[in-house]
Amino acid sequence: MLVKRIVSAALGIVLLITVVALDKFFINIAITIISIIALYELFSAVDNVNKIPIAWVAYIATVFIVFGEYIYQGFKMPLLYIGVLILFVIKLISHNRIALSHIAITIFAVIYISFFMSHISFVKSMPNGQLLIWLIFLGAWSTDTFAFFSGVFIGKHKLMPSISPKKTIEGAIGGILGCGGTFLLYGYIIHIFRGYQVSYGYLLLLGLICAVVSELGDLAASSIKRQYHIKDFGNIMPGHGGVLDRFDSIIFVAPVVYYFIKNIQIFF
Repeated sequence: MLVKRIVSAALGIVLLITVVALDKFFINIAITIISIIALYELFSAVDNVNKIPIAWVAYIATVFIVFGEYIYQGFKMPLLYIGVLILFVIKLISHNRIALSHIAITIFAVIYISFFMSHISFVKSMPNGQLLIWLIFLGAWSTDTFAFFSGVFIGKHKLMPSISPKKTIEGAIGGILGCGGTFLLYGYIIHIFRGYQVSYGYLLLLGLICAVVSELGDLAASSIKRQYHIKDFGNIMPGHGGVLDRFDSIIFVAPVVYYFIKNIQIFF
């Protein structure tokens, strides 16, 4: 299993580097595809929402959200209104099949997955976005890596056993410290090879915050899986489960990186 996880992760990293190096338009396409697959996985796990027409509203809404910068600002709120209106029209037509909970899940999923994921594109659009975008993935994956090995080697006290039995307090602390160190190392590399001045204090703070929300994102996804009695959201990534299993932390980290950097400059 570990070998399968490593091979799958390595292939994923190569694909990620390729996509991130491309123009932002292609990144938006990748985000849209990933978001739609994650939506499908979530809808399959939760009350089979993907089997009713309102799932398509979420898929279409994802395209508008990710490519929102190409839409005239004055159209965005009317589009939101139209989307909710369409959901209720579909409910009226198929009221025997569609409950209010289905609509609530659909709206929640679009915000949780599509809107949060779109912040990857927002970061790419910022000054130095080609460098800053890596903080999203480093924040999520370094936390996961350090938490895993810290838990394996020194983990003794369970963090939230009713939600994720294998996670430990020691692992969580290791993930937070490891992410902070990774951010500092990344800043040092940027300073040495790209010549940027780096605000290491703010970079460390961002790393610690990203680690905390990354672990919250992981636990949030685990709580959903626990409630609906599933091990993984899918099996598209061998050894890692589905897309949502792999991106559950990134979904939470991307907005943090965007809003932090929008207000605090770390590379200059």
